[in-house]
Amino acid sequence: MNNNSISIIVTDDHKLFRKGLIGLIQQLSPDFKILTEASNGKDLLSIMETGLRPDLVLLDINMPIMNGHVTMQAMQEKFPETNCLVLTMQDDDITLIRLLKAGAKGFINKDVESEELERAIFSVVEKGFYYSDFVSEKLVGTLRAPIDIDPLSSLNEQDLRFIELACSEFTYKEIADIMNLSIKTVDGYRGKLFEKLELKSRVGLVLFALKNKIISL
Repeated sequence: MNNNSISIIVTDDHKLFRKGLIGLIQQLSPDFKILTEASNGKDLLSIMETGLRPDLVLLDINMPIMNGHVTMQAMQEKFPETNCLVLTMQDDDITLIRLLKAGAKGFINKDVESEELERAIFSVVEKGFYYSDFVSEKLVGTLRAPIDIDPLSSLNEQDLRFIELACSEFTYKEIADIMNLSIKTVDGYRGKLFEKLELKSRVGLVLFALKNKIISL
């Protein structure tokens, strides 16, 4: 295996999809090397416990026995250096926040175009992230950019409380109840905070909070 090769384990419970994905990956680039495959998270962990360490795990979320979310939590504990690129049909904020906090380095839709899949694999291994339309590279880049001005200086106690709650799995309605505010007030408050911090999504807010140590994984 050459020094530039990227070793991959594909984990998905649907055999036909898994085999098709492996075939596609092998056609995309000579740099992509499939180490093996797994049908669920339990199988994946068993494989990695033998000492096999891929550069990247392509991981389906909806699997029997051990789903992708639980699998990533276990991998964060046992193999934190392993990059996980998540295959999902779900792109709601709550799902993405859960996956991000569990250790996902990127998300791609299961009906992804081949060109994007290739970009995603290279990006996760070389840059440490890939979020496609879910979170722009510019936004994720703020996690690694140097801080010239303290971004927390403009935030008050209520701002920080809202950010902490928004980084959880609470819905905005539940956050409104916790903060004793109406949902309309919270919607307006969220919009102003996003504008102040130059963010576009709730997932982006989680990344901002991680970078500035408002929350931790």
